[in-house]
Amino acid sequence: MSPLSAAEILSETSPELAQGGALLLLAGLALTPLCVSFARGFAPEASVFFARWRFLHAAFVGLCLAVLMRVVPAGLASWLEPEGVPEILRQLASSALALGGASLAAVLIAARLDPDGVRSLGLRGPGSLRAALVGLGCYVLLCPGILGAALLWPWLFEQLGGRFEPQEIAVAIGALDGTSRVLAGVFAILVLPCFEELIFRGFLQPLFVQNLGDRGGVFVTSLVFALLHGDSALLPILALSLLLGSLKLCTQRLSACIAVHALHNAVVFAMLGA
Repeated sequence: MSPLSAAEILSETSPELAQGGALLLLAGLALTPLCVSFARGFAPEASVFFARWRFLHAAFVGLCLAVLMRVVPAGLASWLEPEGVPEILRQLASSALALGGASLAAVLIAARLDPDGVRSLGLRGPGSLRAALVGLGCYVLLCPGILGAALLWPWLFEQLGGRFEPQEIAVAIGALDGTSRVLAGVFAILVLPCFEELIFRGFLQPLFVQNLGDRGGVFVTSLVFALLHGDSALLPILALSLLLGSLKLCTQRLSACIAVHALHNAVVFAMLGA
């Protein structure tokens, strides 16, 4: 029997892998206090930020995203008709354009309503590099827990009555090679994390934090983010998103979130090709 690929291991539902995943997840939880102390070295005192936009504005951005997710694929399909363009690349390009359009709406709203303009979204210059390095350090500390969540979730999901199936996008990316794989990597690692973090951590999370408190706001934002990624990745995406939300809350800079999100996608992307 040939050895399982990394992608196949992450979609296995065996109790043995689930037990290993649970141990890794517990190890990640045990390292969380160390991660918190490390992050607080950047911002010893939590800075309070009050968003000037409201849920009506967030609903508008969400509506823009929903409309663009329907309109863009159709337009892109008619433009990219050559058979040599894989379907997954069209999907990634469509997602990038739709998220980019929704991000632009969020930027325009913030620039109009907040005296700080786009800085209010976490797009701040001073301290951004340090925030990114802090974020990457936290990710390294908590990576075992995130990996553990990915190993545990397939088995747990089926125990809860679901039927686990690997994400279609992950399967499709794993089958790419050559130039198509490079282009997919550019979208997945460099483009999509920027837009997703601007919308969720920069624009949406401050609203939930103001209404539900720090922990509640980070959790609800993370839950929404994880649910939008589908059942097959719910627990690992939730774990990652909790880290991203906490970093944004601590540093008030998107650079930390984008750096961690991009690194995580790069790790997953590499594993899909292993």
